[in-house]
Amino acid sequence: MASTGRNSLKSTLRQSHANYFDNLLDSMPTLADGGVMAAGSVLGIGIQAVTAAGSNQSNGGSISATGGTLVNVTGADNTKCVVLPLLSAVTVGTMFLIFNNAASNTLEVFGGVGDDINPAGDNTAVTIAADTIMLCVALDGAQWVGAELPVIGA
Repeated sequence: MASTGRNSLKSTLRQSHANYFDNLLDSMPTLADGGVMAAGSVLGIGIQAVTAAGSNQSNGGSISATGGTLVNVTGADNTKCVVLPLLSAVTVGTMFLIFNNAASNTLEVFGGVGDDINPAGDNTAVTIAADTIMLCVALDGAQWVGAELPVIGA
């Protein structure tokens, strides 16, 4: 079967008065950059680079709500931190995999101001071990659920 482009399909659907399908094609996410869905797409798994900074929510490195699910953090030094987006800026179920890309230093991770990362309380940091990934999921409008994933042996 020959490949048919999106515009060709839309044109055919308009001619057949199939506006429902035309609208469906308008709402479908598209692949860009060699097969990676754009960040912010329903199934998007882009990557963003964040440098750990400061030591609290007001001066930590910012994780973008739309920058990508995988967060590669550099610069951890046992005191520096990153800050998750405000829960009000993401949808329930939004996930981030935060990779502490430091060979021997821990990383502090905060929720946005007023948000918590369960099991910690509001405005309290969670510590990620060196060379480890933390999974954060927006459970609701008040809390992230965090889990530090096990390290794989060499």
